[in-house]
Amino acid sequence: MDKKLLLNDSLHFLGLSPGFTELELKESYHKLAKKYHPDSGEFTSDVMFLELNKHYESLKDHLLIHPEEESSFSRSRDVSISSEVPPGSKPSKDPVFQEYKLAKEKETEAILRYYEKRNLHPIELSENLNKELVQLRKDLEPVLSVYAEILKKHPTSIWANDAKDSLERLRVWWT
Repeated sequence: MDKKLLLNDSLHFLGLSPGFTELELKESYHKLAKKYHPDSGEFTSDVMFLELNKHYESLKDHLLIHPEEESSFSRSRDVSISSEVPPGSKPSKDPVFQEYKLAKEKETEAILRYYEKRNLHPIELSENLNKELVQLRKDLEPVLSVYAEILKKHPTSIWANDAKDSLERLRVWWT
């Protein structure tokens, strides 16, 4: 699925505008989680809850990969200022961030491919019943290695906690 199309779908699903903030994302997610949770919400099926989580993760990753867009989107809503990167500002030269960003992009792409191939069928963690899972695990192996290296080589980096969280979150695919 095209990244822009997924972004638009996710924004629509969570009822957010392109200038959403992290706080707006969390508030919308919690409101919809109450509605869609199969144990306590309006629905007994987990399909809508899984869809909500997919879109939430997509938008969370989008903010993580493109942190500058949150502030530029917010500015463009309040005042008509272009959302382009201001002249004279430079992308981050933090090598740990660059490694983390690339790994996060590969993680997102791998998981999106998995969901596209599965067509939102229930998650099946048996390799015999889910050939897409085998491919997803192969695609995620280098990502896991990058996160582990960040933790090992740069434990004091601001990206180390995010790498640790990502490793824990991705563990679900091997459970």
